Amino acid sequence: MTDDAGGFADHVAERDRWARGPRGPLALVNAQHVDQQQPVWPVPGTWAPAVGGLTVTAAATDGVVVDGVPVDGTVLVAGDTAVVPSAVAFPDGFAGTVSGSTLRVWDPAAEPIHRFARIARFDRSDDWVGSGTYVPLHAGAGDDREARGSVLDAAGDALPVAGHIETAVGSTTMRFVAVRSAAFRGAPRLQLIVQDATSALAEDDPGSTYSMGRFLYLDDPGTADTVELDWNLLVLPPCAFSYQFACPIPPAENRVPVPITAGERHPVDSAGTVLH
Repeated sequence: MTDDAGGFADHVAERDRWARGPRGPLALVNAQHVDQQQPVWPVPGTWAPAVGGLTVTAAATDGVVVDGVPVDGTVLVAGDTAVVPSAVAFPDGFAGTVSGSTLRVWDPAAEPIHRFARIARFDRSDDWVGSGTYVPLHAGAGDDREARGSVLDAAGDALPVAGHIETAVGSTTMRFVAVRSAAFRGAPRLQLIVQDATSALAEDDPGSTYSMGRFLYLDDPGTADTVELDWNLLVLPPCAFSYQFACPIPPAENRVPVPITAGERHPVDSAGTVLH
């Protein structure tokens, strides 16, 4: 949470650094699913599916380096579910990581990074800081069914539903579906994948936001409790920065019929033009 103006400024700066970083969304130039032996643009080597990740076959002259060791033959590139995922380096500064059966190729000098100026956002307002009631799911057949299929990630896989957050957005009563998110700095978090009326506006409208929606992260209390909802902390999903990312679809319960004029809007260049 950001409890003051200084903390919010740090949040804004950290988000801009993330966007333009060497593993930030603007650096992703290809995300290629590998289901058979194949090349992957724009990097050398021949890639193939394997248990635990992918294999790459390359000659020493190709300049492929996996986990600090130059490749001359065929080696395993461990995926992101491994205890220690592999890091891949290519010539010209390109890098690679494996997620599932997908090779992601990163270019820290990608053109969108040079174009990017900032993440456009609404001005912070205390009016958009409120609270809600978190109601966790309880073990049982009904809850298990909901957890398996009510919210899907960008790959179409079910996300683990943690519970619901009951609150009001303006005069509209909402019962948001909350999913479990990766821990942040060691603390468990919840995630709301939301879409509101600002998403339907043309992107050059000063009140618009990214059409596919935004994310709100909050601390997971672990039990039924009152939680703070700071809508100023709504952030753009990675797919707002690059077509190489697929977007998760906000569940019907998380589609807000009124505008939430808080949080991030679009990534923009120095002239304020939306990048993507």
